[in-house]
Amino acid sequence: MSAPYTVAIAGATGNLGSDVTKIFLHSYRASFSHVIALVRNPSSESARALASAGAELYTIDGANPGPSYEKALNRVDVVVNTLGAKPSETKDALFDAALKSGVRVYFPAEFGLDHRLNEFEDWDSPEWPRKRAHLDRALELGQERIKTIAVFTGLFLERAFGPWFAFDTANHVYTSVGAPTARFSLTSKADIGRALASLSLVALADPSEVPGILRISGTTVSYAEAAEIVQRVCKEVGDEDQAKIVVKSEDAAAFRAATRSAQLSDPEGTGPLGHIRYVLPGILHVWIV
Repeated sequence: MSAPYTVAIAGATGNLGSDVTKIFLHSYRASFSHVIALVRNPSSESARALASAGAELYTIDGANPGPSYEKALNRVDVVVNTLGAKPSETKDALFDAALKSGVRVYFPAEFGLDHRLNEFEDWDSPEWPRKRAHLDRALELGQERIKTIAVFTGLFLERAFGPWFAFDTANHVYTSVGAPTARFSLTSKADIGRALASLSLVALADPSEVPGILRISGTTVSYAEAAEIVQRVCKEVGDEDQAKIVVKSEDAAAFRAATRSAQLSDPEGTGPLGHIRYVLPGILHVWIV
């Protein structure tokens, strides 16, 4: 007997979406007999790889996504939105199509730090208010018709340790904002996929069993602990050149002032990296994966 559920992943060939789609295909196929990858270019290498693994490809018209979303979401039970920094209109069109098509569970494109917990006032990273507006809209319009679940995961484990977050392994320096011993949450993309699949099954059985806002974590670490781990591994593999990491810290108040100044001078151009580094120490999520 075929499994009863169908899941559609928007942004299925993207940074997170490809990992999530693979988890549904390879680890939860017994529960989700149909895994639909919503893509803009079905001829891309990543899209063809998903199709070879069993995904059903649906092409989305980027200029007018609403009608193609509605067509693709017919008889879909769960929609996972991994579109990332796309226009609000695109994400709203996806949710509207999900609502119109009778989708039962919707995950908005969160999957990062809980950006609602900040003190940025008039200098917030512009993508975060747009995300909050989309989530609020989905919760308001969905009501009893669709279960909307926002999942915050901390940093992606696979992408956290690089110079963009001041983990400069090549130059042997890790620099935190504030105390280097403050821990923060990380979750692997595969674990995010597993969490979404598991939460989907619970919500499909009983929506009241899953809260609308979830913070999850695969592990926690500090800048100081990360340096110790890297140094230990480097010594074990005989890489003496990388075996010493200097841990530094920047003054949090000064970093906040500099980030605020940069954001106000170029509201759309700075991106959220500075904001993330400022709030990162001490951002701990519930450990469920």
